[in-house]
Formats: sequence, structure tokens, C-alpha cells
Amino acid sequence: MGKIVAFALFIGIFLCFSCKDQKEKSQVKTWSKFNELPVQSIKPKGWLHKFLENQKNGLTGHLENAGYPFNTCGWQGDSIPGNIGIEKWWPYEQNAYWVDGMIRCGYLLNDSFLIKKALSSIQYVLDHQDSSGFLGPIFLKPAYERDRWVHNVFFRSMMAEFSASNNKHIIEAMEKHYLKDTFSYKSTRESTNIENILWLYAQTQNTKLLQLAEEIYKNSDILNKKEATSAASFLKDSIFHEHGVTYNEKAKIGAILYIYTGKEEYLKPSVAAFKRIDKYHYLVGGVNVSTEHLDTITSQEGYEICDISDYTWSLGYMLMASGDMQYADKIERAIFNAAPGAVTTDFKALQYFSCPNQAVASKWSFVRSGGPQLRYAPNPGTECCPGNVNRMMPNYALRLWMQTPENGLAAVMYAPSEVSWKVGKNNQEITIEENTNYPFSDQIEFIIKTKEEVEFPFVLRIPQWCKNASLKLNGKPIDMPLNAGSFITLNQKFNDKDKVTLLLPQEFKFEEGPENGVSLLRGPLVYSLSVQGDWIVDTAEQRSTKEFPAYNVYPKSKWNYAIAMNLNDVSSLKLIEKTMNDDPWSAESSPYQVRIPMREIQKWALLEPKEMYQETWDVLRNDKGKVVKWIKTGSQMRKGKYIFTPKLPDKDFLAKNALPKTDTLVFIPYGCAKLRMTVLPVIQNIK
Repeated sequence: MGKIVAFALFIGIFLCFSCKDQKEKSQVKTWSKFNELPVQSIKPKGWLHKFLENQKNGLTGHLENAGYPFNTCGWQGDSIPGNIGIEKWWPYEQNAYWVDGMIRCGYLLNDSFLIKKALSSIQYVLDHQDSSGFLGPIFLKPAYERDRWVHNVFFRSMMAEFSASNNKHIIEAMEKHYLKDTFSYKSTRESTNIENILWLYAQTQNTKLLQLAEEIYKNSDILNKKEATSAASFLKDSIFHEHGVTYNEKAKIGAILYIYTGKEEYLKPSVAAFKRIDKYHYLVGGVNVSTEHLDTITSQEGYEICDISDYTWSLGYMLMASGDMQYADKIERAIFNAAPGAVTTDFKALQYFSCPNQAVASKWSFVRSGGPQLRYAPNPGTECCPGNVNRMMPNYALRLWMQTPENGLAAVMYAPSEVSWKVGKNNQEITIEENTNYPFSDQIEFIIKTKEEVEFPFVLRIPQWCKNASLKLNGKPIDMPLNAGSFITLNQKFNDKDKVTLLLPQEFKFEEGPENGVSLLRGPLVYSLSVQGDWIVDTAEQRSTKEFPAYNVYPKSKWNYAIAMNLNDVSSLKLIEKTMNDDPWSAESSPYQVRIPMREIQKWALLEPKEMYQETWDVLRNDKGKVVKWIKTGSQMRKGKYIFTPKLPDKDFLAKNALPKTDTLVFIPYGCAKLRMTVLPVIQNIK
């Protein structure tokens, strides 16, 4: 523990030298269009800073309140007491997610409490490397499928720590772990260690690591060629039923290999994999269907919270590899809608599954199982999401700004922030302040801070949804093409206090959804009919406390409405702007409202069956007793207090049950509405 305290005391000194060392050392050749910056070069501001503060004061800083396995030693011991589950690697995955999100959040806030808490796990692992080089709990060392998947998750926290501290012990330890070992990493999940191996290659220039990564990819692809996550399967244009986290984690690997090899055969399957999500599995909130598997889209479908973190993390690699701005657009859509919409504003409770349409969120309200996955709680049913939820916003913040190969800076995504880095031919130190309330504002202001005149490529993104962007330098218009769906580059000389102002007008549009429904969008924000919630603390839940309660949320206002307007005439929609504050992600503090004409649909009601069929599962084990895979064994009838959000009514039902009166109802941003109806029927042609 003394090492941790010493680190916290002298962190400023370490970080000062860290950035200089990483900037000046030789680097391996890459084919990336953008590169990540060290974690300490970016500082969040405004609402983003407040969101991360809420994380610190909520689950990110105090996840032990969510119970097992977060109230155990985690990675700070040879084994977790009471770890007697079917898959013993499981609690290590959950704690690894937490440590990774915590260390990144800590550095973004420059918060010694979070940094010290996360470092206690990282330092323990580093201090207990075995003679063969293996890192982590020793019982994970044997060659059993999926056990070493947890290293991919945990080592990301070590990658972040190295980015901040330049601690060479991390590099030495990880290099021994991978190169002194004979483990194959051929299973689907375990092959994702390629991510860590290639990062390590970038730090060491050791070509054995690159060879190992390519060998793992080849062998894993041969072994799993019939699986949905093989290169051949990714290239198929079809619907797949695959675990969402597995799909997202594996789909990015080809793109990372492309970054370090330039081989198109690696990149193409990754590009195809995410195109398939767009075509068959993409939900309006910005994330793929994943409850827990990729599936067809309905108005009752949702996504696992893990996939908000994993999908956006993977798309970051796609952006870096391809330079295609569509991936930045998609990250923003997920982060501004699905992410805040799945957590309480104080970050003390989350959903395991979250849906665009959720008029109720209780312990009996997930339509497929009748289980507790939709309720808001510190631990709403499965432990992966309480761990993984801590990663989504820190990862977004740390990838707002990236470096270009020409030694420029790129604002690839937008949020109130500040970046400090060296740019141009002479590696001049500059700082850029990004002042904005985006996505709750059309305007983004960049102020250059430099000791002397500096010339560097300054890259900005014009989102696909923005048709009339404008750009000014010190108040004067800049005459250059600002095409929607592109990156633009200001390659010129800048002086201290120069101000670049980017205006991205957001316009309303309706997007088609399942069951002939539609959703309202404006810029990067999706809008939902806000349903007032009755938040009832579940006192029977053992993992609910006074400080971190579990809630069953029931509707207090009507939600059963259809849109009653001409969808081609969005000019009739008016945005109502309220006072912006640094904590805008709640129904009460939403800075935006839209009023929409709607008609109530009587008899369209919540489903309340007294019993339902629920799937039953078992596991298939190998001859050593290790889990190979889960298998569905059937279903059985169970009774409960079930209450579900229904599907959208069809045209005939609407015609028979629409009340004649037109009401004007309030829509707010999806992420602010914890109970919401986002995909809605349309009744404009029904009298």
C-alpha cells in the first residue's frame, strides 16, 4: 500500500515526464487515421465533468455497495472467498470492468481517491507475478476455455495506468505474461487478448508480439469458423443470434490488427460486422439489440448495459482504423441516449437491460423472462453490468480528442472539455478549450492557447445529420466545404486566444422503427415521450441500501398515445429551451422539450399476465469439469406479478381505439427520460 500512497503524492511529477517520454520515443509503424492521446491530456468540463463526478460519488467510487463480487478482494488475492459459481472466472471479469472504469474516471477528474482505489488492484497483480510470468489469480492459469478472457478486461486498466504514469513495470510484466506462456488463446473470447498484445507491441516494438497476435487470430478463426464471430461469418449478410458482448468485443479485433499491419483482409470483416448491426440489430437509442443476444428488432427489445460500453469502445477502434466519421456519429448517439437513459442521474442505480420503450421498469417487467433486469438498482440481476457501466462515459471522454498522423489534433467527438498536447513540426505545446453545452447546444467554441504562433492540422467533424454547418475564425466566416458526414481540416497558423466557432444546426426528423412505429430525432439526440415515474424502493432486495436503493418504477402518467401529425412537416415542431445546468440528464432538469400533438389509444395497456413460460438453461462441461457452453434445456410455467410494456398496436386497433381528442404532450431527450416511449405509432390518417 505504501507504493500506492507514494504514487498518489507524486503523481504530478510522474505525469509531467510521462507525456514527454511517450511523445519523444520511437513508435512502430501504424496505418491508423487517428491515435489516442494519454489519459492526462484531456480534461472534462461542464456536464461531462459533473457526470463523472456523479460516477465517483455513486457506483464507480463505491461499487462494493452492489454486493458480491464487488465487496470481495477481487484481483487483490489468490482467490475470491465463496467463488463457487459455475464459471469461476466470472467475478474477475466484473471486478476488472470496475477497475478499468475507475482508473480512467480517476485520472479524468484528477481524483486521488479513485486512482488509489483502482491502483490497489493493479499494483497487487504486478507484485504477485509468478515465476512463469503469469499475472492474476493462479487458478486461471490452466488452459481452460474462457478463463483468460478476464485478462483482456483487466489489462485495459493497466494500459490506462501506463498511459498516465509511464510505469515501465507494467510493460515488463505484461510482456512476460504473454511471451513466456504457451497458452493458445484460441477460443472466441480469449482471442480478444489480441487487443492487449498489440498495444504492448506498440510500446515495446517487439515483433514477437505482433507475430503472436496474428497467430492467435488465425488459429482462433480456424477453430471457430462456424461461429458467428469468425471472419467468414462477419462477412455474411444475414441475421445472427450471438451474445452481444462477445460479438462487439470480437468484431473490433480485425480493425486493431489492420492498424498495426495495414492488411485489408483484417479490416474488411470488422467493417462488415458493424454494418450488419446497422442493418439488422440497431436500436434507436444507439446500441445493438442485446438481451443478451443479437436478435431481430421489435418495439419491446432492448440492450444489455455492457454493450453500451463494449459497442462504443469497439467503434472507437473502427474510427481510428478507418477514419470514417460514421463511427463517431454512432458513438455519440449511444453515449447521449442509451448511456444516460440506463442509469439514475446520481449514478447509484442502473438497469441490466434498457429499452427505447419502457413504460414500466420493475422487478417483474422484462418481457422475455419476467425477471428484474429492467429495474433501476445498484445490482439489477447480473453482475457484469454494474462493473461495465463504469466504463462507458470515461471511455467516451478519453476519445473526444485524438492525434492525427500529421501531428495535428482532431476533435472527433464533442463535449465540454480541454486538451493539452504537442503539435506541428516543432512539437509545440498548446491547449485547446472546448466550450459548449453540446449536445444541448448547436454551437461549439474552441479557444487556442499557445505561447507563440503555431501551425498544425486542426481536424473537426461535420456529423452526417448536419446539413448546414458553418465555421468562423475570430468571428469571421471560413470559406471551405463543410459537407455533412466528413472530417474537415484547418491547416494554418494559430495565435494565442484564437477562437474557432463551429455551428452545427440540429434539425428535427422522424426515423422509421419496428411495427410501423417512428421515433423523433434532432441532431445526435433521440426524443421520447416522458412518462412520469413512481419510484418505489424495493425494501425486500438484499442489495438495496438507504444510500444505494433498488427501485421498482411504475408509470404515474399516461403513455398510451399515438403521434397525430404529418410526419413530413417537422416545421410545426418547436424546441423549448430551458435553463442549462451541469447535471442535465433527468426529466426534471432536461434543457430541451418538444411538444407534439398526440391521440390517446384506449385499451392499449400494460400486459399483466398471472403466469408465463420462462426458459431454463444448463451448462455443458468438458472432461475436466470446466464449462464449455450454456445450453437451453426448455421452458417452464411460472407465476408472478408480471407487468410488461406491450408492442405497438396495428392499424386496425388504432382505428378502433383512438380517442378523437388531440392532446399536446411533452417529449424530452431519451437520456433524460427513465420511463419513456420512444418508438410510437402514427395516427395522422385515421379519423
